[in-house]
Amino acid sequence: MSGDIDRRMFRLGQDAGRRTLARSPEIAAISADMAAQARRELLIHDPRLEAALYDQIPFLEAVRRLALARPGFCVRVLLFDPRAATQVGHRLIELARRLTSRVTIRRVADEDQERLDAFLIVDETGYVHRPLAERMEAIADYANPRDARRMRQDFERLWERGSVDAELRQLFI
Repeated sequence: MSGDIDRRMFRLGQDAGRRTLARSPEIAAISADMAAQARRELLIHDPRLEAALYDQIPFLEAVRRLALARPGFCVRVLLFDPRAATQVGHRLIELARRLTSRVTIRRVADEDQERLDAFLIVDETGYVHRPLAERMEAIADYANPRDARRMRQDFERLWERGSVDAELRQLFI
């Protein structure tokens, strides 16, 4: 996939097929495009909440639109250390602070922090998966409910075991 590709030709839930992404701008663009097409739910598991992907205007605008359009916890984020993201002024953290009932962030439990991957799941249909979170290489699929549901189950397990970090709790008060 070329970094110059028109991502709008891919439709969430319709355009199946694994796409290999090998650079940060490609991953960021596809993540923002999928997020912009979300109608129900956006789930993010990223140990560091990679700013090159999730602190970008197109992605943040997509999250904001989804959060304001749908009631409830439609955007959920899991990361290892929320303090690091808050200290650098990550705008997704700031957005979550303003939309506390719509964007929820939790810290992954200590026993689950040996997990090496990162992923974004949209509407239990599409996903972007980085097998090694520290590398900017990913697989994306706009229409693979089976794999998206499997990742969502992993996310739910991690979510239930995770907690709201004390630093985030202070920010959200």
